[in-house]
Amino acid sequence: MYLSLADILLLTSILQSLVLAGFLLMPDHIHLLSNRLLLATVLAFAAGLAEVFLYSTGLAQRFLNLAYLGTLVGLLQAGLLFLYAKSLMYQDFRLTSGHWIHTLLFWIVGAIFLVEYYLQPDELKRQILMERDHPGVLTSPLLAAAIHLVFLGYLIATIREISAFGTGVRQIFSNIENKQLAWLRVLLLGYTAVWSVSLVYCLSAHVFKSSASVLWVSTVGGATGFLFINYLLLHALRQPIVFSGLSAEESRLLASSKESTTSQPANANLLMRLEDHMRHGKPYLDANLTVQQLARQLNVTTRELSRAINQGLRKNFFEFVSDYRIAEARRRLIADTHQTILQVMYDSGFNSKSVFNTAFKRATGMTPREFRTQPLSAAGECPDRPETE
Repeated sequence: MYLSLADILLLTSILQSLVLAGFLLMPDHIHLLSNRLLLATVLAFAAGLAEVFLYSTGLAQRFLNLAYLGTLVGLLQAGLLFLYAKSLMYQDFRLTSGHWIHTLLFWIVGAIFLVEYYLQPDELKRQILMERDHPGVLTSPLLAAAIHLVFLGYLIATIREISAFGTGVRQIFSNIENKQLAWLRVLLLGYTAVWSVSLVYCLSAHVFKSSASVLWVSTVGGATGFLFINYLLLHALRQPIVFSGLSAEESRLLASSKESTTSQPANANLLMRLEDHMRHGKPYLDANLTVQQLARQLNVTTRELSRAINQGLRKNFFEFVSDYRIAEARRRLIADTHQTILQVMYDSGFNSKSVFNTAFKRATGMTPREFRTQPLSAAGECPDRPETE
């Protein structure tokens, strides 16, 4: 059997997926729910790639009952990715009987394939495989479009969940480095683009009767698989070490902070106390300061403090604390030119160089190094509090 470069790429991606699955099965990793969901996702992904491989190499026509199995198992990816994202966000996330709904696409399409393909005689199966326009989908354009739209719907819903989570953590943490699952969002955005292209291809094949070569389909599938699985290898395995999700208490805090964003009047007296505490107590110098810790220092509820910051200052907690840290950094850069910029960053409450540089440039229009080299008149006077709009 001749294997093209695209076939080799597909086979490599499948083998990498299986190796990753084997690694996740090890005792040190399988105990985490997120890793178990990742294991299932990787296997479903490998099954989808196997469908393309069978199509590209012609093996599907030799092993008729293996055709479409990869597609069916691959359909589980959509719900699994959604649940995987949830398990990364929240430490106390658990699977329940109600989560079976996320496998509904698999059961519906499986029933259709059972009747339309698997229960048919071999001669008809071979004819169906000969007539199909692309791997993994029967000749029905409606079914092809429905599968793609449901899959895309899941991907978009998962991206929205991750984005909302990223917005939420800004309400309760002053240090958001590695808490926003940006890597997973990027992965899903890329996967959404691939499935969108696949939908256009399916529609063109069915509606406009255009045809793409088998080599083109297998090349796109192989490239997508290779990028997907290697991106997972680089990021997913280190995720529990970097950030294991919000604790139960932090999850309740996040829910409380969302309620506090409603338009209710801010407590003017609390805002005055808050400003005084930030200027004299300098709690922002604690790199891991949370809204709950700050609320305890002021002897108010977290909800009251969040509402005061959101409604009274029109900022989230991360922005509020970051502004004070930037003001502190500006003072230190002007007052002590011998102190390194990295030390200024740490002494001002930041613990991430990228976050510090981004926030500093947003506030001043300059990098910290550029700011330090400016004349005092250009850099401005030492601020004793953040600039307000």
